[in-house]
Amino acid sequence: MLYRLLLVYLCSFSVWHTGFTQSAPEFDFYVLSLSWSPEFCAVKPDNRQCGRGYGLVLHGLWPQNERGYPQDCSSERLPGQLLQSFTDLYPDTGLAFHGWKKHGTCSGLSPKNYLQLSQTLKNQFVTPAPLQALSSPLRINAQELQAQIVAANPRLTPAAILFSCADSGRFLQEIYVCYDAQGEHATSCSAEMQRRSQKSCGQGSFLVRNLR
Repeated sequence: MLYRLLLVYLCSFSVWHTGFTQSAPEFDFYVLSLSWSPEFCAVKPDNRQCGRGYGLVLHGLWPQNERGYPQDCSSERLPGQLLQSFTDLYPDTGLAFHGWKKHGTCSGLSPKNYLQLSQTLKNQFVTPAPLQALSSPLRINAQELQAQIVAANPRLTPAAILFSCADSGRFLQEIYVCYDAQGEHATSCSAEMQRRSQKSCGQGSFLVRNLR
């Protein structure tokens, strides 16, 4: 009996200390997905995030495997009241609930710790100079934009940064930053992600829409 109580205590301490649950699905790395809001708003101008001058906004923090990714891993709900402490995290609360259900439940983190990690990674990403106060469309290629991001974020490497594009590669849609499964250090994105990025942004360069 004493052994069982001790085991329960140690397991409880481990969950509290790390933020991970015992039943956490295994995954290989995280993807921090940052959406370029002007591109999203060019397609959905009536969305509540549009018309506010947003640049990069959080699309989500996604547990990822070298091939594929886990999704909808539990029925645990994201408490709406908890979002009051993270009002600037997502451009839309609906995106927060969707992101938790599809991706956050696979992180092994509690809702609060998942949002905290998302906030930390989002806040430590510095928007590169060319994308700040962008008043007219910018044409740039992937290698140039990677270099600009690394210059603004020395902890990152080009191998940890990928892009997705819209309209057959004409416009920048999202920036992906890959981190290890603890969300502490940048890591190389998978070969699968690299292939998808190259296919998505297959033209020699792409346009970054100006802020609106």
